[in-house]
Amino acid sequence: MVAGVICYFIGRWRYGYVIGCVMVSLCAWAYINLGMISYRGLEWQFEKQENMKTLYTSEGESVEWLNYMVEKIWRSIDPEFFADIEDLLEDTIQSVSPSFIKAVKVSDFDIGVQAPRIQMIRIFPPLPGQPEESIFGELAFSFHAHPVASLVTKRSTKSTPPGLTIRFLTALKAPLDIKAELTALSGKVRFKLLTSPEVPFVSKATISFTSVPQIETGVMPLTKHLNIMNLPTIKTLVNEGIKLGFADFVDPKSMTVDLKALLGAMAQDVEAIGLVKVEVREANRTSSKKLTDMEDSYATLSLSSAPKKTLSSTRVLTNDKNPRWNENLYVLIGKDDIVSETTVDVKVWDADKVKFDDMWGSISMSVKDIVQGKVDKLGNVSSWCQEERVIFDGWTPIDGKSEDKSKIKLNMKLSFHPKYPTPNMDVFSGDALTKHNDNEQSKQEKQVLLDTEVLPSHNNGILSVTIHQAMDLEVGDPGVLPSDEKFKHPYDPSQTVSPYAVLYVNDNKVYQSRTKLRNPSPHWNAMSEHFIKDVETTSIRVVVKTAVDLERDPVLGTKLLHLSDLFHDQQGKFKEIQQWLPLSNGIGFGKILLTVKYKPVKITLPRELQGADVGTLIIDNFTLTDLKTPFDSHNINDVKATIALNLDPVIIKRLKSKDIRRPSQDSLATRSGWYDQTMYFPLMMRYRTAVYVHITQGSISTVKATGRFWLKEIPDNEWHDVVLGLRPYLSEKDKAANKNEDSWPELGELGQISMRMKIVPGFSPVHTHLNSYNKDMVGADPFYEDTIKYKARQWIKNQSEETDEMPSDIQAAVQMERSKEDVGLRRTSSLSSEYGQESDSDTEMHDDMLEQRKTNKINKHRVMRKLTWSMDKMKHKVNTLRDGFNSETRASRNVAKEA
Repeated sequence: MVAGVICYFIGRWRYGYVIGCVMVSLCAWAYINLGMISYRGLEWQFEKQENMKTLYTSEGESVEWLNYMVEKIWRSIDPEFFADIEDLLEDTIQSVSPSFIKAVKVSDFDIGVQAPRIQMIRIFPPLPGQPEESIFGELAFSFHAHPVASLVTKRSTKSTPPGLTIRFLTALKAPLDIKAELTALSGKVRFKLLTSPEVPFVSKATISFTSVPQIETGVMPLTKHLNIMNLPTIKTLVNEGIKLGFADFVDPKSMTVDLKALLGAMAQDVEAIGLVKVEVREANRTSSKKLTDMEDSYATLSLSSAPKKTLSSTRVLTNDKNPRWNENLYVLIGKDDIVSETTVDVKVWDADKVKFDDMWGSISMSVKDIVQGKVDKLGNVSSWCQEERVIFDGWTPIDGKSEDKSKIKLNMKLSFHPKYPTPNMDVFSGDALTKHNDNEQSKQEKQVLLDTEVLPSHNNGILSVTIHQAMDLEVGDPGVLPSDEKFKHPYDPSQTVSPYAVLYVNDNKVYQSRTKLRNPSPHWNAMSEHFIKDVETTSIRVVVKTAVDLERDPVLGTKLLHLSDLFHDQQGKFKEIQQWLPLSNGIGFGKILLTVKYKPVKITLPRELQGADVGTLIIDNFTLTDLKTPFDSHNINDVKATIALNLDPVIIKRLKSKDIRRPSQDSLATRSGWYDQTMYFPLMMRYRTAVYVHITQGSISTVKATGRFWLKEIPDNEWHDVVLGLRPYLSEKDKAANKNEDSWPELGELGQISMRMKIVPGFSPVHTHLNSYNKDMVGADPFYEDTIKYKARQWIKNQSEETDEMPSDIQAAVQMERSKEDVGLRRTSSLSSEYGQESDSDTEMHDDMLEQRKTNKINKHRVMRKLTWSMDKMKHKVNTLRDGFNSETRASRNVAKEA
């Protein structure tokens, strides 16, 4: 009604024309101002779409603006930025060098004055199903040196091409120095960028050459007027050699660069996603004429993608029908194993000293099926099983036949154990993260996984160690090194070192880096990952050596680290630390940068399987519990004992009959035995080793009996009273003794004996009697500090106050020990810090081991050192044929070397 009244008066007073004009003006104003804004936005969108089409065409887009900026800043780049690239080029060139090139050193890297040009960038439109966070494209680039620079030696400052100095060390140990330069380079690469919400917003870049780049190289002029490397034969040889290095990056092969790590952002995770455990119980086969020559059997576990690097094996048994190992083998797996269709291979072999080992049979399972891995359309791993699972348990044919027709079967248990999930895992980022956020249920499942607490029994996991670099490595002057004669080495302190790093886990050598030729501050950036069975007791030892021509490589310095000390102030599932560590106890000085990471795995191991392979077996309180007929218990003083380890060469300790203590009223002993003697055995393969005890009575009519105990049945760092049942005599070298790894019952037909034993993990002074240890630790003395403290305790024990004649280091140790006695404290030595807290009796045993330390001085004559190296090579060949299959020479620990 109101609107009608207003319209009546407007029409009555003849204002309708005026109002109409006003409304038309308002509409025109709104069209001009609002419509044009939308038009300009729409026009910009059309222009964007048209310009984007140039990225999708085969010509691509010109990027002259980028080339102009790169040209301006090219010479402003600090050459130190390319320090890592020099080391990368060293490794690449050495990997493609012929066999007569033993080492390569790259130095004086110069980027030149002319920047490479990007000729075209082309972006591929996304295909259906591809995630939005991935960018696919193609880039063409080229470089040409100044035309005068490649022909003459006298160049202006505006024509110098990129170059570097390369030193090749030939098989004759003669260095060959050249100055290599890049004269022309052109190629085309395809790339994939994976975006990320964190800085720098691009997490990974994958590049692949469409074909081998066109490369022209040369060498700085060898004459004053002409570069003879431009001659066709030599020039082709150099060009083809470098092209071979690019072959690993040509489609379908590729290279993935972690941009976060390149820019200094360390990955908050380990590379491996979990652990595959195989419990190898036994094998069985029916008799066959074709297999009668197969007598020495063993089983192996490896990944098909890296069979040598991931290989682990059981003990070799002399049993061709039903060998029983009852051993556990482990292998770490990563996401790349899922994508590349890698298989887990379990094989049973027949060992042979002369010919290649023959294979009984094998069984393989896909890693993708084992971990239940899923791969998206781009080939990225989106998820895998987050709970431990048993894949197989029982008998399986390994000869490729059906179960009812198979003649060779293996009894095993294969299981997968994933690492604990954390928010920074790739499975919770990118495309996987998008899928997890699709619904509330996925979010809740993810949160449940992340909130899972680490069980106390899951004290094992994945250890990742990255050896980044070392600094100030040098050979020390013997006059300023510690006063022990062990350190009076004959090497020249002014000589530039050629270092490489060796990693030990629980003193088991597991990794070795490349040698950096004549470089006191090398960059390795070498990473290795290993499964550790107990994070609380695990130690890592880093040894830096220098390569010497035709000699045993001496140790510049070592550093022992305990994970319990490294991570003592860190909580949570993932632990990480980066430290500069000083090197000591070698022939030189320096420091090394390490990054150590740890993440637990969902697996529970019994305590006896959490021990170390390398250690020291201590045996005492050897008691003759019960000797049965034909032994004469009344003539006990005629009994002798021999204790041996079933390895090659055999380590033997003998107990004489005259040292037997009979029970008496003034003695705590209730049975006859050897109570005052302690025996020490160095162990290098503890989980393949058994203790054999031989009891002998009489000299004319001898009675013999044997007991056996496998060291894998007791945990480390604890005293155990072990009872052995005696059987008719069986030598540890006899084939019948090596038929299987079964435990013998405590009730033996010839009686019982008992003894107290303990396994102390890691190196001890007892290992200095092993030839393998002495070859590895030339010039090193990890027990030097313990020896000084031992001498100080001996000095205090003798109550001598005359300290003026003592060396300064012993004087300091004496003062330290006395001050601790004053406050009622006992200092633990490095041995005790390695083995845990010790009692007074343990201290006495450690002192006893220090007294048995063997000092191996380095010969001061170079000719004799080279002769020793030659003898080592010869002995290795001879021992391979002479020793048994379970010797350290043949069944040596697998050491992964930097590729």
